[in-house]
Amino acid sequence: MALRYLFIDFDSFFASVEQQFNSDLRNKPIGIVPKLGVETTCCIAASYEAKRFGVKTGTGVREARYLCPEIHFVEGNHRRYVETHKRIHETIHQIIYIDEVLSIDEMYGRLPPRWQAREYARNKALEIKTTLRKTIGENIGASIGIAPNRFIAKLASKLEKPDGLVILDFADLPQGLYGMPLAEVTGVGRNMLRRLHRARIMDMEALCAASRRQLHKIWGSIEGDRMWYALKGIQVPTKATIRQTISHSHVLPHKLRSHTAAHSVVHRMLQKACRRLRAMDYFAGHLHVQVKFGFDHRWSEEHSVFPTQDSVTLARRLNALWELRPQEAPAPTKVSVVLSNLIHADAHTPSLFPQENQTRRVQLQQAMDQINKDYGNRSVYYADAIEAQRSQEAAPMRISFTHIPDLELEDDGF
Repeated sequence: MALRYLFIDFDSFFASVEQQFNSDLRNKPIGIVPKLGVETTCCIAASYEAKRFGVKTGTGVREARYLCPEIHFVEGNHRRYVETHKRIHETIHQIIYIDEVLSIDEMYGRLPPRWQAREYARNKALEIKTTLRKTIGENIGASIGIAPNRFIAKLASKLEKPDGLVILDFADLPQGLYGMPLAEVTGVGRNMLRRLHRARIMDMEALCAASRRQLHKIWGSIEGDRMWYALKGIQVPTKATIRQTISHSHVLPHKLRSHTAAHSVVHRMLQKACRRLRAMDYFAGHLHVQVKFGFDHRWSEEHSVFPTQDSVTLARRLNALWELRPQEAPAPTKVSVVLSNLIHADAHTPSLFPQENQTRRVQLQQAMDQINKDYGNRSVYYADAIEAQRSQEAAPMRISFTHIPDLELEDDGF
């Protein structure tokens, strides 16, 4: 017996939270959208009732209505999702130590030796499910996978959705995985799926039967070897993750689709990114701005800077880049800003030129950060962002696959 990992995957999380908070939505097909009344947007999540009709993340509103005429659209409430996530994390953490939160709807913990027997592990999983129903609500289901390594535990959590519980020990491998589509395997994206098909690996059984040398050749690197070991239930040492970027992007609502308004939205996003930068104690050495004009005209510019976390320095660089945009382009429809070449404060060497360190401005921005933390994130800001700061629709807080917002840093305050 070596059941070392317990993986929790929350079922249709955004939709389940809405159904928990609104009893009128329970047992009904719902789609979560960024904003109601916009026919050109798409679903960012769908309930299981909607998924049965073929509605999924990324399905357009018109298509979703065609597939499921009875669908109810709900505007996403990201603050509610973050708050619910935090309550769930605190609840589970009292039962089992959570080693890592991977996303808003995924987390895992390692089972101590005394909990690794099959029945003990199952009872812990059932305790988590029961406690969640009592403290969070009946409508927020969790599918749990238990296995010798994290990789298999994650796959197991997907096998019996919703509200599943699957245990796969060494004796259950590899046959216990045969029912999983290749496209759902962690680490198998669209391009890798094509490579596997070219190698005549068409299903999970064939993938599990492949040799280590064969997978190394298909992946073209040691990642193929890591996949081979992971499929055997062997825990492969995880590579240390180093934060590489801080970014924000926003599809502009119609009333902000002008060059002036887009410029303000980009500055709002840059100031949000700088606040995150300072909160995490990082410095950025590269700024990249992207704009989509109309439907198919894309423009981007970038600039390297001495590593900084100063909003003013980066705003000046942004303004210089903005002047390079195509002046005759159509109205902007989407804007993005990316800070990269990140360096942690522990590895940062201040400039030899005192004027570049801007000690007083750093103190000012720390004071601004504290005011925004205490009184709301739109309390004080630099004037370049004024139009966007006054609009509820300008770059609001959003949850991404890789980022759970910190409400103290990013809550919009509306």
